[in-house]
Amino acid sequence: MSAVIASRYAKALMTLAAQEQQAEPVAQGLDEVAGQIRDSKELSGFLDNVRVTRAAKAHVMKALLDKAKLPALVNTFVLFIMEKRRLMLLGEIADHFHRLADERLGRAQAEVTVASALAPEQELRLKKQLEALAGKTVTLHVKVDPALLGGAVTRLGSTVWDGSLRHQLNQLRDSILKG
Repeated sequence: MSAVIASRYAKALMTLAAQEQQAEPVAQGLDEVAGQIRDSKELSGFLDNVRVTRAAKAHVMKALLDKAKLPALVNTFVLFIMEKRRLMLLGEIADHFHRLADERLGRAQAEVTVASALAPEQELRLKKQLEALAGKTVTLHVKVDPALLGGAVTRLGSTVWDGSLRHQLNQLRDSILKG
């Protein structure tokens, strides 16, 4: 349910950001605020405390937003979702907003998990192959997971290609067991 709500807020915010041609600055601002709340136990504890009045929370959040010097749209939006008691969804809203911004700007995010680190030229070659496949500019996020044994698992949008040695061995085992 929270994903649906976060998606709706992100779409509404994207509509406003697109009108002002502010998709990138708004995305960065959302990340900054969500990161500050996530990284500060004191701040997140304060905002989650039911004994603290809404006015006190709003006062602290306004001070934080003023200090951060974010786009006005981000400030207004954060205070709005805080008033609607949806601030705990800010990180999820930011994730949805990034997907919408990428779609609008012709970009895609690719997550590649490999057994051992890739050389820079391998990453560049992989990025170019994924861009040709997606028809978009791709931002590549590479993670190392030695449990894969070899190969790679690639996620581009909602599509996953599992070329890991672990996956191939599991398929081989399943085919042997089935006869």
